Amino acid sequence: MTRFAQALALLAGVVLLPAPGIAMEPYLPNSADGFSKADVDADGKITAAELTPKVERRFVRLDTDKNGELTAAEIEAAFKRALERRRDRLMARLDTDKDGQISRAELDAAIERLIVAADTDKDGAVTVEEVRQFRLVKAAKPATGETGN
Repeated sequence: MTRFAQALALLAGVVLLPAPGIAMEPYLPNSADGFSKADVDADGKITAAELTPKVERRFVRLDTDKNGELTAAEIEAAFKRALERRRDRLMARLDTDKDGQISRAELDAAIERLIVAADTDKDGAVTVEEVRQFRLVKAAKPATGETGN
């Protein structure tokens, strides 16, 4: 097996990442939505042919020197960029007074905003169904950078 094929096989799981989106090890989708996104032809099965185009795009994006191989440094740089983006999103959403720190009060307010946003029956708590609906609505909206959840 060539080094390119080995790297491609390793990256096959990258298409099906959990929320953080920076894991590199292969695994299968953990939700019906993730499965249906990977199942391009909607036949209820995921094949290597369905994963390959997405994996190849990810490989090309990570291969910053364009030599057809991924180095540990290129992978580390990708992790660093992803972690920086996640940090920036967290700070933008939670550090509401923009002092460069997230206080306990800001965290508590974020939790309250999250519950209020998902609590469709306004009983002060959320059910599994309300969480599912909230995630569907949130996933359908483009990211705005707003501080609300």
